[in-house]
Amino acid sequence: MKIGYMPDTHGGPYNQPEPSPEAAAQFCDQLLNEGIEAEQAGFDGIFLPERHHRTETMFPPPLVMLAGYATRTERVDLGTFVLQTPYYNPMHLAEDVAMIDLMSKGRVILGVGLGYHPDYFRLFNEPYKQRFSRFEESLDIMRLAWSSHTPFSYHGKRFQFDDVMLTPKPYQAGGPPLWIGAAYPEAIKRAGRLGDAWGILPFWDPIPNLQAQAALYRQSAAKHGRSPKVVLMRDGWVAPTRKEAEDTFGPLWVEEMLFYWRWKLLSPNEEFTSEADFTVKKLSKYLVMGSPSECIEQLEMWQEVVGADYIIMRFRLPLGPAPERVVACIRQFGTEVIPHFK
Repeated sequence: MKIGYMPDTHGGPYNQPEPSPEAAAQFCDQLLNEGIEAEQAGFDGIFLPERHHRTETMFPPPLVMLAGYATRTERVDLGTFVLQTPYYNPMHLAEDVAMIDLMSKGRVILGVGLGYHPDYFRLFNEPYKQRFSRFEESLDIMRLAWSSHTPFSYHGKRFQFDDVMLTPKPYQAGGPPLWIGAAYPEAIKRAGRLGDAWGILPFWDPIPNLQAQAALYRQSAAKHGRSPKVVLMRDGWVAPTRKEAEDTFGPLWVEEMLFYWRWKLLSPNEEFTSEADFTVKKLSKYLVMGSPSECIEQLEMWQEVVGADYIIMRFRLPLGPAPERVVACIRQFGTEVIPHFK
């Protein structure tokens, strides 16, 4: 099993005032530094989310920072988790991704998704209701662009291209792997049909639900002749003791989950029916959090219950912890947790 790290692109609390140029530039340095520290600590990959149109999102486009990582790292996978293709021109996207793959000598993984936030589509003046067809056509077009060594044409429901050829091609023959993020049955089956892996950030989904989703994905992948790969994202924190880890990260994750719950963005969970239910004790079982040995045990558990091939860890949320504490957590995780899985 590989272990990746996600430098979160939120740089402050939700709905904060618009950041100053100085604050935004400093956050760019922070994101770059977290990625460099993750490689040095022994993580296998660095993965960035895509978010837009919100003041707390202080680095919206993931590919720009991946290009920065490509020049400052040497061995880690460089990925998106996930980029939403429906509001991109697929040929333009294919070209940008190909260049980062060349810059990194073949280390790019493109995690992709439909996109769920109407504001993102409104920002780029792209049709939200067409996201399903635009998503599938985009994957077709990018794979054609990355593999065709003669001009090709494409005439779909949403995109039309005549006599086009992408050059130069990506470093990886045929282009980077396409991991598909999906959380609902039809989307999970689509990931099995079209993707090179299935990615999931389950927040607080019960284990039986995740196991059923993983089984559905593997069935779909087998049906369509694809080798399954399961990618799981988890939040958490490592510290010398469980108490220190809970005191540092637990209250921040409670606030994060309350934000999503208040906006009705979480799947139903019968354990949580009022805000009083949101406690560190009740939520901690959905995290990788504690001493190094406890984090190892929890990672092994998640690996076993869903058959995870890759787990992506996130140590920072909109409200913190502070950058220096995050770097210390990255280093300790690399020193005392990751070696167990090598």
